[in-house]
Amino acid sequence: MNKREQQRLDRRNQILNCSLDMIISRGYAATTIRDIAKKLNISTGLFFNYFDSKESVYEELVRYGMSGPQSVLQVLENSSGSPVVCFEQLTAGIFKALKTDSMTAKMFLLMPQAMNSEGVPQNIKQIVDKFDPMSPVLPFILKGQELGEIKPGNPEALALAYWSAIQGIAECVVLHPQIPMPESSWIVDILRAKPDDKK
Repeated sequence: MNKREQQRLDRRNQILNCSLDMIISRGYAATTIRDIAKKLNISTGLFFNYFDSKESVYEELVRYGMSGPQSVLQVLENSSGSPVVCFEQLTAGIFKALKTDSMTAKMFLLMPQAMNSEGVPQNIKQIVDKFDPMSPVLPFILKGQELGEIKPGNPEALALAYWSAIQGIAECVVLHPQIPMPESSWIVDILRAKPDDKK
């Protein structure tokens, strides 16, 4: 990639990041191209050199968020350990991303907003309706239960407890970055079987 291509990519990423910040703080409907351009100190014309509409920026952000469950599945499938080890590796990877990539953390705010906001364009709603972080982890929870590594109970409820903890932590990372993050192993302990569970 030459210098000009890199500059173009950097500017495009600046627009995406700025748009993401504004959408999660104001909502999609209240965010305008003019606001995004003003915040970046660029003209609206320059914005249109990179994206043809606010909706196209939003769609790209949502599609990035949609890639999360697929990434989770890849991590779990590529792990060579037991189900608990898979969850340890997955959770450590998510926590590392939360610390080092602000966009990852912000996706945990964007996706629920996109799923629940009435002001989201219909084509985005259709994309977000397919967002499913629960299904990729269920087979690993079931296998872990069979092996006695993961506590007994409804697998979907366990997956909900696991993801809700991560969701809450990701939101705190964005909204209150000064608060220390918990250890990733504490989240895996939500799933991990206790000695009494194995009797």
